[in-house]
Amino acid sequence: MATEDWPQAGAVVLDTNADRVGVVLGSNRGTVSLRPAGGGTPWNVRRDAVRPASPLDELRAKVAEINARRTWCR
Repeated sequence: MATEDWPQAGAVVLDTNADRVGVVLGSNRGTVSLRPAGGGTPWNVRRDAVRPASPLDELRAKVAEINARRTWCR
């Protein structure tokens, strides 16, 4: 994964610094631009702090997105 062509745009990865799952928008030199899978504000992270997201990472992100959008009844 240390190759210059990784990660590819559209790949789902984990930002290990922020413990956030994101979709790769692009990369430049030592940084990778990510956005939340459900849309939102992009952020940049160092390439060495990114790894492919596991199925569990992706599930966690989907649950968090659903919970954030849900209006909880009391």
